Amino acid sequence: MITTMHSVLPFLRDLAANNNREWFNENKPRYEKARDEVLSLVTDLIEKIGTFDPQIRYLEAKECLFRIYRDTRFSYDKTPYKQHFGAYIARNGGHRSDYSGYYIHIEPGNCMISGGIWCADSAGIKHFRSVLDTEYEELQTILNEPEFVRYFNGRLVSFETLKRPPMGYSSDHPAIEWLKFKQW
Repeated sequence: MITTMHSVLPFLRDLAANNNREWFNENKPRYEKARDEVLSLVTDLIEKIGTFDPQIRYLEAKECLFRIYRDTRFSYDKTPYKQHFGAYIARNGGHRSDYSGYYIHIEPGNCMISGGIWCADSAGIKHFRSVLDTEYEELQTILNEPEFVRYFNGRLVSFETLKRPPMGYSSDHPAIEWLKFKQW
């Protein structure tokens, strides 16, 4: 059963308007209530995803949820808190995993659920590209499935791509646009 979340979006809206330590400390009980609601949602998602992806089944929600505290050491933006909740549900460590997984992002006006791999190391990218090289037809079949088209417009998205084909792949490869991705 997916949990209702009554506290999350109002808390995040107020945090966006008051992103400072004093306000956060005064509203810590609101944060904890919102965080508990998100953890409950993530627990429900782990249970549902575990029915078709058994490697997810044994994760705990707290392993998947990202911290709300921002690392501001090297940032021009010194606001101390993220204005969203994010969770990465992936085998071998949740949000610390190097494997592909499922991501949920909760932010007023910008909620998202997605799947894939983000910030992979070079070995992971090389492996993923080798799979794409040999199994691109199967991926194309999945992308053309009516349910996939209905929910995801039948496409893969990457926020960063190479301008040229990666080493070892020709520009006329049928999956060249996907092979140029840096994350999937």
